[in-house]
Amino acid sequence: MELDYSEELSRCQEEVRRLQNTLAAAREECVCISEERLKLQQENTQLRKDMDDLRKSNLISQKKAKQQMSLLEQDYCLKERELDAQIRELEETAKRNSADLTRLLTAQQKTTQRWKEQAKKLIQDFEIKTINHKSELNRLKQRSHELELQLETDRATLAEYQQQLAEYQEKSSRLQIRLTQAEQKATTATHQLNMIASRQRKRPLGDTETI
Repeated sequence: MELDYSEELSRCQEEVRRLQNTLAAAREECVCISEERLKLQQENTQLRKDMDDLRKSNLISQKKAKQQMSLLEQDYCLKERELDAQIRELEETAKRNSADLTRLLTAQQKTTQRWKEQAKKLIQDFEIKTINHKSELNRLKQRSHELELQLETDRATLAEYQQQLAEYQEKSSRLQIRLTQAEQKATTATHQLNMIASRQRKRPLGDTETI
């Protein structure tokens, strides 16, 4: 009977050691999962910040483009009003000086030609500026499109990281269940071992000698 008790005690002790090893391994794996989860959360936070920065940069670029177009339109309207005022002034001068038309005709023609050349030059300059600003606007639109594509790529990456995070969370939950089960088994084995030891201590001395 002592031999059976020793064997049973040895088996229980071996089971306790095995469960303790399993518990230690499960705890180490839980620590690794927690670290990976923290790292993914940090990367997720950084991606969100980058997305916000790209969105802000895109909005700023669009605002600048609108401001530049507005300035061009204002400049064009101003120059157009100036030209209209200059032409009206020339016409009024011609009407006031109709008596001197013959004498001033050549000078007026030269002046008119000069104004036309200046107006033509102003228009040409404005057209060149308009073309340059349109090119800049197209470049800004292209940049905005590239930023939108980058934003979509970051969103896809974020979704992938979120999926990985969910998988790690599911794995962590399974490991937690395994850890709880291992702890319960260890507790049961320890309880059984204590019961056996208690019975051995309570057994009468005469029974031990008989055995």
